[in-house]
Amino acid sequence: MVPWDWNAVTDRSVWLEPCEESYYYARKWKKEGRRSVLDLGCGLGRHALLFAECGFKTTAVDISPEAIDSVKKSCRENGLDLLAKVADMTSLPFADDAFDCIFAMHSAGHCDTPGMAAVMKEIRRVLKPGGAIYLSLCSKETWSYLCGDLPRIDENTLIKTDGPEQGVPHFFADSELIKELFRDFELIRVRHTDDCCFNGKWGLQKHYFIEAVLNKEPALHDYSGIIGRKVSCTVDRPLGSAHPRAKSLVYPINYGYVDGVLGGDGAEQDVYILGINEPLERFEGKVIAVYHRLNDNEDKWVVAPEGSEPFSEQEILSAIDFQEKFFDGLLYIR
Repeated sequence: MVPWDWNAVTDRSVWLEPCEESYYYARKWKKEGRRSVLDLGCGLGRHALLFAECGFKTTAVDISPEAIDSVKKSCRENGLDLLAKVADMTSLPFADDAFDCIFAMHSAGHCDTPGMAAVMKEIRRVLKPGGAIYLSLCSKETWSYLCGDLPRIDENTLIKTDGPEQGVPHFFADSELIKELFRDFELIRVRHTDDCCFNGKWGLQKHYFIEAVLNKEPALHDYSGIIGRKVSCTVDRPLGSAHPRAKSLVYPINYGYVDGVLGGDGAEQDVYILGINEPLERFEGKVIAVYHRLNDNEDKWVVAPEGSEPFSEQEILSAIDFQEKFFDGLLYIR
């Protein structure tokens, strides 16, 4: 994966305006009751911002830090609740079955053939059973693929040699490749379109536009070995303290980590501590619940003193909402 050079984009206006398909799928997916969307290879965020404006729980990823910084800036300016992360599409930092929908306009194919297989594997992993995807791929009937002027790194992949996409691989497909890539999906609609004139420039620019629904069994999460476990914790963000980066976020409960246990992000396992109404430095107690973050790669354990009165699901969710409202997840309490 190679990021775009956004400094080489002289006119960003086209990359800030949502494509016409995004308006259609925002309405369609909303009507179908779908709630969460991943904008895969979001660029400057033109589609992620639209989905957020339409009320979707939206996550945007791109391999370019500059692009993600631009998305975050646009979110602040427009008052939108959107999670934006730097990530490689071949290794996404999200849980299994995280999203209802994935939107990937002119982005998923920025890789070679093995990379495309890895991207599709990750899409299958993070998309929920019955989840919807809209994805575009370059066609092998495009002039740039047929003429042979660009360097070829495998039978399906060319490398761009100039402009903001210099050094960026482009995967080209045909109908048989699409059937193979989407073998675990029900293909709803596949369009093969020639954008023969774009911004006044004529040429043979063909793409596949693919709508599909995933067929798979749901992921199973077993926290029986965690809930009920006795733990010792270090409190690095005590009740009443401010978040080290977002100073406006003040912790209404004690927050820390379990000694000697690593979480999904490779750091110490984070914990919310309930049932203690004063700042702490250390804590020993019992895990009473796990909050399984979907659009992230780590769970949060919820702990309380042994022998304390049981907390209801709603009480736990209310206590951790100050931070978890920025994420999408599920609470497991038994």
